[in-house]
Amino acid sequence: MAVHTKFTKEDFNKIISNYDLGTFNNSKDFINGTVQTNILFETTKGKFVLRYYEFRSEEYVLFEVNILKYFNKKNYPCAMPIENKHRKLIGNYKSKPYAIFEYIEGEHIKKPNPEQYDELVKHLAKLHNISKGYKPKYWEFREGHDKKYCWEASQIEVKKFKSKTKEKEKLEWLKKELDKLEFPNSIPKGVCHCDFDISNLKFKGNQLIGVLDFDDACYTYLIYDVAALIYYWAWLREKEFDFTKARYLLEEYMKHRSLNNSEKKHIYDALKTVVFTYMAWLFYDGEKNNFINKSKDRINWLNDIGRDEFYRKLFLQG
Repeated sequence: MAVHTKFTKEDFNKIISNYDLGTFNNSKDFINGTVQTNILFETTKGKFVLRYYEFRSEEYVLFEVNILKYFNKKNYPCAMPIENKHRKLIGNYKSKPYAIFEYIEGEHIKKPNPEQYDELVKHLAKLHNISKGYKPKYWEFREGHDKKYCWEASQIEVKKFKSKTKEKEKLEWLKKELDKLEFPNSIPKGVCHCDFDISNLKFKGNQLIGVLDFDDACYTYLIYDVAALIYYWAWLREKEFDFTKARYLLEEYMKHRSLNNSEKKHIYDALKTVVFTYMAWLFYDGEKNNFINKSKDRINWLNDIGRDEFYRKLFLQG
């Protein structure tokens, strides 16, 4: 993750004094990412990660550490936050919350082989099996990755445009498209990772040993994560939507968690929601690099194919 705040040896000593982690030796910044400050540090008792939340409330962070504790009890491979001497999972330093995590040894890979590919799909399904129906404390402090969130976030983002005409035009288009979304009550909810990309996974050989960065995790429809998986691997990196890859992903996923009929039919809506979420974040900046136009093209393509035909191509062909 990007480093927004620099920490001195004195800073680390003050923070570590609240924990039973030994004596500070050295630290190294993680440079990838954009939101929080993450720093690997080493003490006489081992390696750990300081996660300093630059733009998050205490409740937002408590949601994260609590779900990680829950997942860890279910033997899910995520980095555990470490309790301090007061048995708290988070602290506060210079008016911002932070947590210290176990460091997971392993390798970040850029392109998974077939075995690693199956591993990541299996672990997404495993996450959903664990979290289905689980509505954690502080869930309301998280971004829902749903229709309501896409609308509210977009309203903030479009205000960056100097032209009120352009702002109105974009919101009118978005509202019309959001109104087409359908999510029946028969679609199960739980905790979704919401950023289950290769950059947040660690492998040891072909085994996935660490799922990292639950900063975007929230309580929402489980098929959001499934649609995001399809978006990452069968669309975003392809010139056009790859139904063969999408079907393969779904077949692998359903080996570990079955999808009910409503989930299958409304993956279409969840895929749209994934696109709308990224648009909501980038309505202004995305105009400069043509991201918004590409996203609109994806939505228009989905509109053209329709929900029923999309379902048929995913589940009744191949």
